[in-house]
Amino acid sequence: MQVDWELVRAAPRPDLAGAVLGYTGYREHRAQPILRREVPVLLVPLIVNFAAPFTLAVAGGESTAPQGFAAGIIDRPVLVSSTGLAACVQIDFTPAGAYRFFQLDQRDMAGRIVDLDDLGPLRRLGPRLRACRCWNDCFAVLDQVIGDRLARGRGLSPEVAAGLAWLGARRGRGRMRALATETGWSERHLTRRFTAETGAGPKTIARILRFEHARELAARPRPASWAEIAQAAGYADQAHMTREFTALAGLPPGALTRNDAGEHGILEPA
Repeated sequence: MQVDWELVRAAPRPDLAGAVLGYTGYREHRAQPILRREVPVLLVPLIVNFAAPFTLAVAGGESTAPQGFAAGIIDRPVLVSSTGLAACVQIDFTPAGAYRFFQLDQRDMAGRIVDLDDLGPLRRLGPRLRACRCWNDCFAVLDQVIGDRLARGRGLSPEVAAGLAWLGARRGRGRMRALATETGWSERHLTRRFTAETGAGPKTIARILRFEHARELAARPRPASWAEIAQAAGYADQAHMTREFTALAGLPPGALTRNDAGEHGILEPA
């Protein structure tokens, strides 16, 4: 396959680090269309396209092809296709950063691809980035825009912030009753507040954290057996892990690991 591509990563301004995981600039010129599988991760991306838009299909949902978009926390696989000619900037927000930056009840973004044109003043971000002369200029614009919006935004409630930290420290392990006790809320209220502020309930966040942990263990140079990975990641057994991988990624563990090892997650033609 003829390939010409460029990928540039950059860290945000230091004072944005708790809200933004990083920036990516990407250009790609391929001789044929490509298809990638994106799987659940605990971040909220915002993507501005400079070339032909990607077509995105959330499992069980409709396809969409926005010129720019944000994606709430999604607990299903997303198939992303392009013509082979792509150019974009991606900003990866933490759940806390997304709540402060987008200034929305995160239930409005949960499990969805949201067109940039539907995000109010953010629709002006596309023209500003397209006018940049280089990636560093784009990243400088993002530092300014994100910093300004974060300064005006509302942070997570202390209980949700503490709950996210509790789940993160345990990589998704632990009972929701223990988490509710930690926050001082009932399990129902905990779920309602988590969903409003992060776009996902604590059980969904725990599922994604366990999934991420298992994928990390499987990607090691000399990984343990699948049964050992399942135990280390907090699954009841290997069968439980396989069911979760299939639900979240659309592939069982072995197949997803082979997909991860390929070129940028590109799916091979059938």
